[in-house]
Amino acid sequence: MSISRYFGILLLGCIILASAASAESFCSRVETGSSMWLSVGSITTQMGGRFISASADEGIELFNNVLVTEYAPGIPSQGSVSAFIRGRIMEDGKMVEFEDSTSIMGNISSFAKSMSYSSKPSYDLF
Repeated sequence: MSISRYFGILLLGCIILASAASAESFCSRVETGSSMWLSVGSITTQMGGRFISASADEGIELFNNVLVTEYAPGIPSQGSVSAFIRGRIMEDGKMVEFEDSTSIMGNISSFAKSMSYSSKPSYDLF
């Protein structure tokens, strides 16, 4: 598959949104995405998310793995790569916000970013 096809696929599926509503009707949100602009490169990405059960109230899982390596042994990829994850969630009555991003530009021998989020319900045992 040509590099230009990878760009098309990555642009169309670059961001996965996962939302889960809490008991207080607050809408939690977690986003992850990546972008690459390479003139020469070797790219591997994996993205996915799932509801742990039939309802968003039961929890979600989300992941995004990005890997850029040398185009060929001794020939680095050339261009820019960035990846991020951010979220604002309500868990156990507390607001939690997080954000992480990484980017690189130029000759790239190795870029690896693995991001994930998992929300599982907690039930009172009483």
